Amino acid sequence: MITKHLTKKQNALLLLVIFCIFLELLRVQLTQSLKFSFLLWNLFLAFIPYVISEFIKISKLVRQSKFKMILVLICWVLFLPNAPYIITDFIHFRTNNSMVWYDLFLLFCFANTGLILAIISIKDIHSVIIKIWNVRIGNIFTTSMFFLCGFGIYLGRFLRFNSWDIISSPMSLLNKSILSFMKIEAWYVTLGFGVFLWILFSLYSTNVSTEVKNNSN
Repeated sequence: MITKHLTKKQNALLLLVIFCIFLELLRVQLTQSLKFSFLLWNLFLAFIPYVISEFIKISKLVRQSKFKMILVLICWVLFLPNAPYIITDFIHFRTNNSMVWYDLFLLFCFANTGLILAIISIKDIHSVIIKIWNVRIGNIFTTSMFFLCGFGIYLGRFLRFNSWDIISSPMSLLNKSILSFMKIEAWYVTLGFGVFLWILFSLYSTNVSTEVKNNSN
């Protein structure tokens, strides 16, 4: 089985993703409605940065070439905001239906899975950058990613941009991104999500460091 070749963390993440998919498919079966089917697509997009970070970790070819590393990192950065973005899908929650508690739990599971994928992916990239460059660059890069995610969430939820719009509509994306700095809600979302992700990352990093020290003793 493929799970034999995965680590405990990877198996747990796979199980979490499968559980989310099961919850959505069960809701479709119970309600005969595709109301929350968009969550499956959003979860797929949230999984992409994690896959890229895992690829960077195991690919010696990428890590041995800083140019290739930077190219792959750019792809990772473009998709990273999709992971924590799922939190904003709570905007679709409604209380005027018989599935209210199920829907709340469904959104909670998908949102938390996206957050977990984001934090683990950022941590993995942080470790790789430290090995290739140094701790200072790793910390600066990682911190900037938190707030870039926040701004990416604003672009996605409020301005309705997607990761691939940097290719399909680059000028529109650039113009509206620049204009966003004049809007107070853009700052609220960027700083709010940025600080939130930084706190989660700090907690996760502390736990990982503690486990490493305990295992080494």
